[in-house]
Amino acid sequence: MNIVSQSCAALLLGAVSLSGCADRANGPVVAALSTDFAVAAAPSAVCDVDGPTWKGDADAAVLNELAPSGALRVGINYGNPNNATLNPVTGQLSGVAVDLACTLAKGTDRPLTVVGYSGGPPMLAGVTSGALDLAFTLAAAGSNVVNVAISHLGVENTYLVPGASPFQSVADVDAPGVLISVAQGNSPDVYLSATLKNATLVRTATVPQALALLARGQVNAFAGSRSAEAMFIASSFPSGRMLPDNFLIANIAAGLPLGHDQGLGYVDEFIDWAKTSGLVQLAVGRSQLIGVSIPPPPPIEQRLAFLQHHVARLVTNGVLNEGQGRALAVKLEGALDRLSAGENEAAMNKVAAFINQVDAFRNAGILSEEQSASLLVIAQDVVARATA
Repeated sequence: MNIVSQSCAALLLGAVSLSGCADRANGPVVAALSTDFAVAAAPSAVCDVDGPTWKGDADAAVLNELAPSGALRVGINYGNPNNATLNPVTGQLSGVAVDLACTLAKGTDRPLTVVGYSGGPPMLAGVTSGALDLAFTLAAAGSNVVNVAISHLGVENTYLVPGASPFQSVADVDAPGVLISVAQGNSPDVYLSATLKNATLVRTATVPQALALLARGQVNAFAGSRSAEAMFIASSFPSGRMLPDNFLIANIAAGLPLGHDQGLGYVDEFIDWAKTSGLVQLAVGRSQLIGVSIPPPPPIEQRLAFLQHHVARLVTNGVLNEGQGRALAVKLEGALDRLSAGENEAAMNKVAAFINQVDAFRNAGILSEEQSASLLVIAQDVVARATA
């Protein structure tokens, strides 16, 4: 695959000043940040995931939104290890988001351009400005300004505290005078900004900066994911401990520019396929993440709509003729009709007929193994879940 990698305004230099961080019980405050930026070495994506293969058969309408420049330009926030990490020696990006981006681009038959970010807000700006076609780890923080796809990962968030800290649960941390460091604009920041009553948030541009404040004793706790905290304990803060409960299960998702509904529907189907096929679980294992889970699939009706759109693309692209496309579409329409009437068993019989028809097209050489598998993974899972 043709991969081009870039890096955007990466790491803030210098220590984060707490001079503006007065204790305010009624609202978090933003720490004063250095305005000097350094650009990290251009990262390269490690596209070596060995797993299921996606064949999305994107049509012109999808490609016009998903890759208008010819390449699929994907933003990846390597400040969040649940998303990706940047190897400081090789400059390579790897992680769940990288594996998904590589598989999506390959199955869309488009070259991949990876743009690395050390924090979420500038990446979000890249999506809204049109500099990026898609960005990973845009969840609650970006849902009001981008189209957010279905979530591919649920992430446990808790507090990391010094070993001698008196805090034993997340409720203990929300107390007057307590300072909590957090990366600005990420899911913990959004959630805690709305829910904290007494403690004060100290925001930094990136997760590593927020963790550094805790290690230097400038705050009482860090708010973030268990994966990030476990890595920091292992590398730099052996006396730290994570609290046993969580204040948030944050959903990580991909985000696209507003109005790109064709691209969003395509990415939604891809994410559903990636979770169902085992690709996401494989990527989680490769990254050795902890405290993460794979969210359940969307409703059956939405999943069948994914398959309807996929069949329509196969017809548009000339893979199937009108009659062949109709042979598949009518079975999905029948399943949706039976579901709306509350006849679940009859609906699943229609989906089973769709599966048989896809198998027949594969056996006849009309659909390739990859094309048929990309349809069958979701359809077979729909039936398996409905009849379990």
